[in-house]
Amino acid sequence: MNFTDALDRKMEEVKRPPNLPTGHYIWQINKVPEQETFESSRTGTTFNRLTFQVACVSAMDDVDPDDLEEYGNVAGTLNRKSFLFTQDPEEKAQFERSIFQLKRFLEHCGVDESLSLLEGTNDVVGNQFVGEITHRPDPNDTEVIYAEIGRTAAV
Repeated sequence: MNFTDALDRKMEEVKRPPNLPTGHYIWQINKVPEQETFESSRTGTTFNRLTFQVACVSAMDDVDPDDLEEYGNVAGTLNRKSFLFTQDPEEKAQFERSIFQLKRFLEHCGVDESLSLLEGTNDVVGNQFVGEITHRPDPNDTEVIYAEIGRTAAV
């Protein structure tokens, strides 16, 4: 593999690589999560997003071995797990559901329940969890499929 040689390839020869196959994987959190605030262009609602960068440790038994072989080595594959928190005061129930989902995720990562959520998010680096990869098509381009971490569990 040489980047300079790869640039000599015709664009028509470049094919989209396969997505990480669906199924369960063990993931490790790489760093303290990033937080950002943004406004939805569709609804105008302001959200906070908390995003954990994670790296794949290994695939579990339910991942198709043929799909894994086609994908290649999964160790070190990067992904993220995000949580959205609405800032709309009319959506208090949705906000509380998101807080609960974050709490459950931190528990799956082995964080001590006696910590605050802030302490837990800062204490989670290096911890592992089981995460299920699902595939979601891009609503604007059906040829683009995203491999996302859905449900999680403790290792």
